[in-house]
Amino acid sequence: MLLDINKIDLNNKNPRSNISDIELDNLADSIRQQGIIEPIVVRPNGARYEIVVGERRYNAAKKAGLDKIPVIIKELNNTQVIEWNLVENIQREDLTDVDKGKTILNMMEEYPEKYPNITAVSKSLSIYPGRISQWVATAKNLTPEVQRMVVPPTATGHGKRSAGKISGYTARVIATKIKDPDRQIKVAKQLSEGKFTHREEQKILFSVAKEQEKSVDEIFKEFEQEPAEIPFRLSHMQPILDGIKTQTSRKSIDPKIREGTIIRANLWQPAFADLIVKKIEKKKLGDFTEKDAKREGGYTLEEFKEVWKNLHGKWDPDEVVNVIIFDKIKR
Repeated sequence: MLLDINKIDLNNKNPRSNISDIELDNLADSIRQQGIIEPIVVRPNGARYEIVVGERRYNAAKKAGLDKIPVIIKELNNTQVIEWNLVENIQREDLTDVDKGKTILNMMEEYPEKYPNITAVSKSLSIYPGRISQWVATAKNLTPEVQRMVVPPTATGHGKRSAGKISGYTARVIATKIKDPDRQIKVAKQLSEGKFTHREEQKILFSVAKEQEKSVDEIFKEFEQEPAEIPFRLSHMQPILDGIKTQTSRKSIDPKIREGTIIRANLWQPAFADLIVKKIEKKKLGDFTEKDAKREGGYTLEEFKEVWKNLHGKWDPDEVVNVIIFDKIKR
């Protein structure tokens, strides 16, 4: 049914701590052109109605100038409203871990009989208790400054993340492994610059947590002085050692990897070879030749296409990748 937008109110049970202005503007533009495709869910509140699910659509509809919007009316109590909000946003992955953790803590504080512990919350939401404990840790253990830096999973897709922000993974590790507030802030700020790969972030975070006698700055300085590392598949180890594989193509590369630098080739740990970078170039996959395929590990071009698809899902001839040409250093 359609409902007068001026009869609808926001609710204070929504777990979202903020809504991006850009995201809201884009949604408002879409609503102007196509309308609201998915109705919002509301509940009666006297002579008016209160939003249960769909606050973004409601705000965007107001911005788009709509007088009436499609709604579904549900008779729900406060507990059910919280659950509906949390489940919907978790499924859409547009809440931060901190928002999820704060909502779960609120559920446990307001309704202790229904949610006496993490296990009860886990059963109600059908979510693994270990993950819920991690969300709660980000809400309880992180400093407010670090909490504000955390972005939802939707903001880290395809390796992209805004400057000054950290991923949910980084936040969870900091919350569970690093207790000192100053160390939390320092490591989060440096990682938020986006200079490190996921693998490098892991190493830095665990070093900061384990090596308490060292300052965060010392750990970052030591890490920056170490040779860069590139992980390879086990099937590539012998071709590299035999000098057959002399090229690797990556969607992104560590900024420390430059022509003339020495890098370490590893599977996990330890490194199995040191490589000297001869050349780095950007190249469309569609421009790869039989020579490229051979340097990638003794493949034909068709074989290399299959290897690429197994690793990355598809072969897009227009995709530009980083091609690193190297020689193995004899030990």
